[in-house]
Amino acid sequence: MINVGNSSLAPEYSGLPWPLAVIDIEASSLDLKGHPIEVGLAFWPAPAEPIFGWSTLIYPTDEWRLHGHWSPESAKVHGIRGRDLLAHRRSPPKVAAALIEALGPGAVAWCDGGPYEAQWIQTLFKAVRVKPVFALGDWHRLASMLGRAFRERTLAALEQAPARHRARSDADGLLLTLADAMDLDVGPVENLDIRVAALATLEGSAP
Repeated sequence: MINVGNSSLAPEYSGLPWPLAVIDIEASSLDLKGHPIEVGLAFWPAPAEPIFGWSTLIYPTDEWRLHGHWSPESAKVHGIRGRDLLAHRRSPPKVAAALIEALGPGAVAWCDGGPYEAQWIQTLFKAVRVKPVFALGDWHRLASMLGRAFRERTLAALEQAPARHRARSDADGLLLTLADAMDLDVGPVENLDIRVAALATLEGSAP
């Protein structure tokens, strides 16, 4: 499980539910038969600490390969090829276990993909017959927790830094926009797997 920093919170930041975790998923298709192909996590322990990021590709199950939907249009957006997934062989059970270990029971992973992210998380965990111990939260609700002006600054920062449609970059970007809206210099994003053993030992983890 991710270790929480010990930094004391300034009053102006105490309205956010620290520590903050963000999840982003790239999928084979937006169709109901689409399946997750990449997952990224970003973690921010406290305002005075750096942001940490991680991602991995996901090797498709037999069911996904045989009956799932692969969209050429989606592939043009994220740039991930089917052979990339087959080459890295990061199995869904290992990826699901790593997410559970990293986030821990009762955690909230914030995301901006609405029902799509929920669908892909459900697809991943259903495939391995395990229930996620964490919940998904609405990114826009998180951005509103410090007030309307803060939310507007955050959304403006997002518009200036459009999504790259890769899981780690997009997860990192959501937390970096929060830091930018709060005028906090968090420095470069560091690797999350230095803090979470399950991510470091996941065979074939992406850099």
